[in-house]
Amino acid sequence: MASPHTIERHRGFKEASQQLAALRERWPLAFPIRSHDIRPLAVDAAGEIAAAMGWSLPYTLGVLAPWKMAAVYCRAVLAYDQRIALDGTPAEPVEARAKDSATQRLAQIAGRSGVKQGPPAKAKPKQATKPVPPPEKQTPLRDQVRAGLSRRRA
Repeated sequence: MASPHTIERHRGFKEASQQLAALRERWPLAFPIRSHDIRPLAVDAAGEIAAAMGWSLPYTLGVLAPWKMAAVYCRAVLAYDQRIALDGTPAEPVEARAKDSATQRLAQIAGRSGVKQGPPAKAKPKQATKPVPPPEKQTPLRDQVRAGLSRRRA
């Protein structure tokens, strides 16, 4: 049987889309709607959210998991060097381990969708090829059919 911690976390994960609206209403700078406004959250944000919303920490972690696992959030982790607190003020810097995790997650998302992420591959230089000789002149199909019919008659 699953532990209460796991059960709460799964419940938070299932209810994340509904709870995200409440988080956006309370902290619009930390949970913006427009993707270009998204910034990495402070490390202690889950504890603050749990206390402010009256949620358990496992439930809060479940609610935040889809937000933090989204490709747009991972791109924000890679793009910015500073995390933000829930009120939008700068917090601690983004550590290299978080950037590595974001890179791995983006690769996982790209692998699942079949979309290649990253820089475009360089085109290979074309090699000189030998000119193809023109095809030998073939007899028209009509003449081939007539020849076949004349052989049958003979």
